[in-house]
Amino acid sequence: MRSLDSRRPQATTAVAPLPGHGMLRQYALVDEARLQGFAATVTVLCADIEGSAALSERLGQARWLEVLAEYGALLRDRVGVYGGHEIKASGDGYMVAFRSARAALLCAVDVQRALPIDSAPDLRVRVGLHTGEPAVADDDLRGRTVIKAARIAALARGGEVIVSRLVRELADVDDVIGDDIWFDDERDVELRGLPGHHGVVSVHWQQETTRPLSVVIADDSAVVRDGVAAVLRESGIEVRATARDAETLYAEIDRHRPDVAVVDIRMPPSRTNEGLVAAERLARSHPDVGVLVLSQHLELGYALRLVRDRAARRGYLLKDRVADIDSLLDAVRRVARGGCVIDQAIADRLVDQSSAARPLAHLTDREREVLRLIAQGLSNRAIAEQLVVTLKTVETHIGQIFLKLDLRKESREDRRVAAVLTYLRAASAS
Repeated sequence: MRSLDSRRPQATTAVAPLPGHGMLRQYALVDEARLQGFAATVTVLCADIEGSAALSERLGQARWLEVLAEYGALLRDRVGVYGGHEIKASGDGYMVAFRSARAALLCAVDVQRALPIDSAPDLRVRVGLHTGEPAVADDDLRGRTVIKAARIAALARGGEVIVSRLVRELADVDDVIGDDIWFDDERDVELRGLPGHHGVVSVHWQQETTRPLSVVIADDSAVVRDGVAAVLRESGIEVRATARDAETLYAEIDRHRPDVAVVDIRMPPSRTNEGLVAAERLARSHPDVGVLVLSQHLELGYALRLVRDRAARRGYLLKDRVADIDSLLDAVRRVARGGCVIDQAIADRLVDQSSAARPLAHLTDREREVLRLIAQGLSNRAIAEQLVVTLKTVETHIGQIFLKLDLRKESREDRRVAAVLTYLRAASAS
């Protein structure tokens, strides 16, 4: 995995804070023509500590002040690295401005990665970001942009980063650091004091301090086992063990507890459907282990069986796809994250037989096509590129799919997985 540190902008343009909160004038001097009167577009980051009152009571005043100082030093360090400018701080709350939405997002993720701090291991920070043109008054930022950033931060839980639709679009990180940072599907929310509904997105990231992604590979062909293992190892994925049959697979998973099991659908002793049986058994014994099944032939019934009762952390790929290294790596990573991946050939077959099946009958042809690509495990940006449309158009289609499939109450990756599961069940019924 690429290190985020190698992509951090150098703080050559950062301006040292003035004492107190009177730094906006100096901030404006960085690019006076662009930021004069703060009429330019900026991204505002709001952050505070979840449950700060209870935490301060538990720690006591002296220790709480030490915690605030350590947390403030950490945040200010990251803000300086990414060229941000602290506008004000009040208690455990901070407001920071960035000229770049991407820099603001990377800073927010980096702060979360650096937490918790040693002096308060249960400290959790909520972060919200919004981009706009705030008003400036008395060395402070004010207006709708600031209010919206604060309201978005209030939606977050401790340890979470939530951004507005505009920040997500402007940050444009999918093609730059998509393996490190990724987004949930957009959801509409109400924000206190602001009329209408607002699109927001939760942010996810790889924890660089944790162990690398790990797998166990099971295939009775030594050539396939060794080939897949070599590809995954070269890409930074830890191959903890390999197995040639189902019983050995179970033993290795008990021993190593990998993130994903990559299994052949046909293994000894019967060479029929051991991979499917393994997935069903692991769902009961090791529900946190994802299963990516590899099949030599397109077997629609097997694919549907794999995800019929549980689509999260499940994938089905034809072995021909293993030669496409990017497809294999993407499938392993998506399954590890809790997603569902179905081979393109399977998805194409399902489109043909599910067009009239309820509840998909109300989807347009384009929405059904987008759902097919979701089932393949493609990101929103990849779908946009394949369909030659804008990212916003894809997000609109996905919103309509969720609405028509009555998945509005689901959240995060659950909605995407639930949509795929609905799709596959409808195809199976038809």
